[in-house]
Amino acid sequence: NVTQAIQHSCNYFFYMMGYYLGNGNKNVVDNEKGLNLLKKYADSYGLTSASGVEVPEADPSFSDIDVVRSSIGQGTHSYTPSQLSRYVTTLANKGKNYKLTLVDKVKNTKTGKTKKNKATVTGKMDLKTSTVNAIRVGMKNVVSDGSISPLFKDLNVIVAGKTGTAQINANQPNHALFVSYAPYEDPEISVTVQIPNGFT
Repeated sequence: NVTQAIQHSCNYFFYMMGYYLGNGNKNVVDNEKGLNLLKKYADSYGLTSASGVEVPEADPSFSDIDVVRSSIGQGTHSYTPSQLSRYVTTLANKGKNYKLTLVDKVKNTKTGKTKKNKATVTGKMDLKTSTVNAIRVGMKNVVSDGSISPLFKDLNVIVAGKTGTAQINANQPNHALFVSYAPYEDPEISVTVQIPNGFT
């Protein structure tokens, strides 16, 4: 199921999802149709637009080839760590998508007046509770029962996360990725770590 597939990074499960999105039958897949459906969901999670942070960031790139491989994040996907954190934040907030910000407040040093700032909501996905729970439990299990659990054993908070490997090409080591949020029950923070050319 999806919870186990997330926990164990089961590419086969998500390959099949991409295959079905493209109406896969008789070994023929409609990549355009499948990618359009996959992109619809990526749009809803905020993955196809800049995160909103007030510093220059690269534009996200949604894959335009092979819905099967694109379903596990391969293809021509390309995202910054802040864009991935925004995506994970949407999951943590049960479908509420925010435009991220680095600015908490702006203070005028001459007048002393302070203008507070906060992240703005850009959309709300209509997700079934069972769907959100399946994803969130899978992410919690990655950290609590997966291969990385020893790294978190002394932490006094339950973390939900997902490991990833961003492949570049045959001549360069893969980028290592980890996306997360915590506390699991009542999220307050999202952390994304990328180790460029970190292999895994």
